[in-house]
Amino acid sequence: MSASRTLPPSARPFTRSAEAETTVITAVEGRPLPGPVRLRTLAVTPSMVFVETTFAPGVGSPPHSHADHDSIVYVVRGRMRVTIGGETWEAGPGDAFQHLPGVVHHMEALEETVTVEVKSPPVRTW
Repeated sequence: MSASRTLPPSARPFTRSAEAETTVITAVEGRPLPGPVRLRTLAVTPSMVFVETTFAPGVGSPPHSHADHDSIVYVVRGRMRVTIGGETWEAGPGDAFQHLPGVVHHMEALEETVTVEVKSPPVRTW
């Protein structure tokens, strides 16, 4: 894992919604997204990061993989098409999915979608 990708731990153990760092991302792992995605960093520990992402309809990530972390994603609101390792699902509120290091995955919002994601270890992919 590259030290430049590692996120520093949160300064405090509690983050108010209004205080979460918000970033508009236009690429993941150096690959352009079809539109901007709003990413909010909610908490970072030495072993994981917890982020919230908001996708407009038709926006998602191109096929990619990560060599240096696991991810677990939970759909809070909306619907998205998710492909992981060649299998495709439609995910909606309450659904969760994971991708391990080296597994090719991508997703596309079918409507405005909000997800929360845990990445371990805490690396920046945007």
